[in-house]
Amino acid sequence: MTPNEQATLLDALLDGDISEADFLRLEAELIVDPEVRKTYYRRLEMDLLLAELASEGQRPSPDHSAAATDQRSGRLRRWAGVVVAIAAALVFIVAMLHSAADREIAERDNENPPAQIRSENEPSATGFAVLSGQTDAVWEGDPIDNGGLLPQGELHLVSGLVHVELFSGVQMVIRGDAVFSIDSPMQVSMQRGSARAHVPEPAQGFRLKTGAGEVIDLGTEFAVEVDEMRSSVKVVDGEVELRPSDSGTRRLRVGEGVELAANGTVTRESADDISLVGPAAFQDALARRQSSHFRQWQLATEMLRNDPRLMAHYLVDPDQGWSRQLVNRASSAGRVNGTVIAGDGAVVAATRTQDRWGRDGGALDFSRMGSRVRVVVPGEHRGLTLMCWVKINSLDRWYNSLFLTDGHEEREPHWQIMNDGRMFFSVKPPNMDDWTQAERERQVFYSPPFWDPSMSGQWTMLATVYDVDQQLVTHSVNGEPISRQSIPEKLLVEQIKIGSASICNWSEPMYRSDATFVVRNLNGSVDEFALFSGALSATEILNLYHVGNPNER
Repeated sequence: MTPNEQATLLDALLDGDISEADFLRLEAELIVDPEVRKTYYRRLEMDLLLAELASEGQRPSPDHSAAATDQRSGRLRRWAGVVVAIAAALVFIVAMLHSAADREIAERDNENPPAQIRSENEPSATGFAVLSGQTDAVWEGDPIDNGGLLPQGELHLVSGLVHVELFSGVQMVIRGDAVFSIDSPMQVSMQRGSARAHVPEPAQGFRLKTGAGEVIDLGTEFAVEVDEMRSSVKVVDGEVELRPSDSGTRRLRVGEGVELAANGTVTRESADDISLVGPAAFQDALARRQSSHFRQWQLATEMLRNDPRLMAHYLVDPDQGWSRQLVNRASSAGRVNGTVIAGDGAVVAATRTQDRWGRDGGALDFSRMGSRVRVVVPGEHRGLTLMCWVKINSLDRWYNSLFLTDGHEEREPHWQIMNDGRMFFSVKPPNMDDWTQAERERQVFYSPPFWDPSMSGQWTMLATVYDVDQQLVTHSVNGEPISRQSIPEKLLVEQIKIGSASICNWSEPMYRSDATFVVRNLNGSVDEFALFSGALSATEILNLYHVGNPNER
């Protein structure tokens, strides 16, 4: 949030005429940003002081200032009721978190200044390498997704093969069981395991360290095999410099190899071939495997279209010529409760791009201003499940749309992503006019933050389930639930309606004549979107992910 945006929202709050959407935005900022909380606290103190002065009849001057004070008093009276309703929701945040925020700031100020100064608002990530592919990989601890940054510190690949790309340009294939760490873009340490490294010219000087010594690249491709007893080095192409821990430097050329004991002594002047494919062969095998999985996914989507709960299933056909029609693949046969499926979508401004399977033209890029897919979903639905495969470039809007009905009328859903990486889902209950602001806020169900800039460009499956029978909202990422929240009885909407809506944008009522609009189009791409009438189970969500994941291990 920029300082100007912050001031505008705080003015609207203190004037008592802040909109529901802006209040939710400000609430989110107050929760996550200690500086915004401090600014709000100072502004609230000032306005309360002015209110007290006005009530005592103090007038700085008899004419203009009196009118100004009257204007201030009138303004304060207008928002007095709002403050009563929201002060409990906001001031307690300040009271509870103010001291913690001060401690955080003090601790940060006492730390040594970083070697490289970064803007507080500049996105950052941590790591030296990207995981570019894996087959049958099992990691100790949390799995690492394809396209993700490899974390710092010791990594344990229990089994399988992985392809790692260092920022220096070094390409490595590592086979488990392997324990290693990526120390920098130019150095990897390996305690055990097998690895093959292709080192391009810009990365000459790359080092691979083992307990027995280190291998320094001189423009080459080489392989190593390491365990507790020995280390083997074999040069595939070019040459390397070998520095055993107990002897002098030596050079190895194409076809040459050495076996070292754990203490660094040379035990053999030649080494056996290390049977490990290089990066190019690994990616070729991965593509063949992905092609087989793609065919399985195609069969699964044919079965899915006959699910009687499926209202809409939009896939982009890469072989279709120019068209602004997005066909709904759901079958109209055997509908649940006699409901009618959604119509075909109308694409606006979005452009074709590569999908998660690597097919050109198999996805829609919504980053162009005004991009959206217009749809109409008829009927009423007891519960709702929304699912999409999305590739997010950045979350540079306040709200980043996934699926929004026109406007936001009673019993209509809104599904989007906040700029701090939280999923937002709401079904607007009817008859809210007399509700307090605190009650209104509870209609929104947020997930914990699931996205940060390190995930930019990765394909991710998102799903949200609104389960009427269980009175539960569940947010899932890549098939795994990340939050489950109960729906209060007062907020439960048993019959959801959608009507006209947009995928990846928000269309305010089409009849409006004001050309100004809020920017909510997603800065990213979508290649699959599905909407179900009713609640899918956790198992069904997980199955959708496994069958649709192009990198399924």
